[in-house]
Formats: sequence, C-alpha cells, structure tokens
Amino acid sequence: MATRDISDFVDFEAKVQHIMEVLEGRADDEEPLPEERRQTNFENIDVDNVRLKVRENRTVINKNADDNKTGANNMQTTDVATFMRDVERDANERAEDRAKCESEAQKHRSQGNEAFRKSNYEKAILHYTKSLERIKKSAITYNNRALCYIKLNNYKRALEDCGYVLEKLDESNLRAWLYSATAYKRLNDKSKFKASIESARQCNPNQVAYIEKFIQQMDLTM
Repeated sequence: MATRDISDFVDFEAKVQHIMEVLEGRADDEEPLPEERRQTNFENIDVDNVRLKVRENRTVINKNADDNKTGANNMQTTDVATFMRDVERDANERAEDRAKCESEAQKHRSQGNEAFRKSNYEKAILHYTKSLERIKKSAITYNNRALCYIKLNNYKRALEDCGYVLEKLDESNLRAWLYSATAYKRLNDKSKFKASIESARQCNPNQVAYIEKFIQQMDLTM
C-alpha cells in the first residue's frame, strides 16, 4: 500500500513538474530530471505553493492573452476609423469638385445663351462646348448647341448632339426630337423627318398641340 502511495505521489509530482516546465516556457524535448532530483523535490514539495504558482502563471497567461486581444481590437478600431475618415474626406472633395464644375458649367451656358440672343452662334457654341466639358450629362446644353448648329446650317453636327441626348440622356426629350426633325427637313430627308415627328408625338403625348405648332412655324421659315 505504501509503495502504491509513493508511486501515486511520484506521478503527481511529475505532472506538477511538467506543468511548471510548460508555464516557464521549457521545451518539450528537454532532458528529464534525474530520478534522485525528482525524489528530493518530492520530499520537499509544497503542494499549496505549487498550486499557487500554477494559478499565478495561469493568471499571467490569461492577462497577456487579454492584453493582446485588446491591442488587436484597438488597432482594428483605429483602422476602421481612419478608413471612414478617408472615405468622408474623399466624398467631401468630390462634392466640392462637382459643385465647382456645375458653377462653371452654368456660367458658360449663361454666356452661351447671351451670345445666342445676339445671333453670335459661333461664340454661343464655344461657351456651350466649355459648359459640356464641365458637366457632360446636360440635355439642355446639347440641345442649345444643336440649335446653334441648325442656325449655321451645320445639320450633321446638330443631329450628333440630338442623337447623344436621345441615346445617352433622355430618349423622350422633346426638343431633341424636334431639332432632329428640323435638321432632316433641311436636308430634304422626308422619311427621317416624319419618323422624328412621330417619335416626338409618341414620347410626348401631352405635347401634341405644341408639336403641331412647331411644325407650322417650321414650314413658315423654310
């Protein structure tokens, strides 16, 4: 019985020693302690002290793990905050650039309108073109420039501007259809003239009266 108890205690001491080695960072392939030293340690072992050390070391390990986890979380939070600040800054910069472009585009369009009223169609075209360089997706500006081209008998360029409006911006745009019809009529292309007028009516059924009036005025100026 005594021999079994001693064997159990030796096994217990060996397990405790292994735990201590793991906690202290000793390699698993280190040479084991001599039997004599293990016996001596067993004779002087303080079980309560061993348990205390185990608890203390476990506390240190857990604390280090928590510290590492907290550090990683803080770093991740910082990265997200930095990313969001960059996104917000980029959005603000884009908004400012957009506002600046719109202001410059409006300025050139107004100058183009003024030149058109003075029948200075070449200058009007120049300002409308500069306006489109700032804001490309403007059906109004394309239609204004198309009308200038019609006034200058440049019907091909007028049809290009109208076609861009109808294909890229607004397929039902009334002015684009009517200016296309005007250009085709001046080119004596009756079939495309009629097709443009018919498309204008279908896409704008509430503007039929205006369309008919436009056709009448067109006949008077031809």
